[in-house]
Amino acid sequence: MAHRSAIPALHLPAGLVAPKFGQRRSEGGPAASKPSGVAGFTLLEIIAVIALMGLISALLIGGSGAMLRSVSTDDVQNTALAAIAGARHSAVLTGRTLEFTCDDKTRVLDWGEGRAALTGEGGVRLLPASRTSAILVGGQLLESPLARVRFYADGTCDPFRLEIVRDSKTSQVLAIDPWTCTALSPENAPGH
Repeated sequence: MAHRSAIPALHLPAGLVAPKFGQRRSEGGPAASKPSGVAGFTLLEIIAVIALMGLISALLIGGSGAMLRSVSTDDVQNTALAAIAGARHSAVLTGRTLEFTCDDKTRVLDWGEGRAALTGEGGVRLLPASRTSAILVGGQLLESPLARVRFYADGTCDPFRLEIVRDSKTSQVLAIDPWTCTALSPENAPGH
């Protein structure tokens, strides 16, 4: 004779009883319900996890120095490009011509409607669109910077180049597109 289980569609043969919800299944019957061993991790598993965590943290900490140095040098470039975009945006919103200036002493980029302070090492100079005012001094080509760049209400700006000075020996010059006021890639820059 078959016993009826708590589940309506399940019929068990004689002698078998369906376990109740939450009850442990044991080999020795209902009397052997105590667990046979203590559950946990072995010492080998714990050591392996600690070793993996140490390896991952060493890789992350070791590579973070170069990453932090690159972030600090890119800070000046990102701030300058964001300030240029902000000046263009302000000129379009206000419908006026704005003058963008760079003050080397206070390390502030100013466009009348807003300001941006340069953080990190390095500086910014506004250069003419072409090398017309360059002087060779001590084997280095020095250009005289522009006093200001104008941003117009139609979203354009005066043609200019942006020099990012990383330290006394290295700098990067970005040509700025006068139609979109964004940095041109080196292959699209004038003269290449």
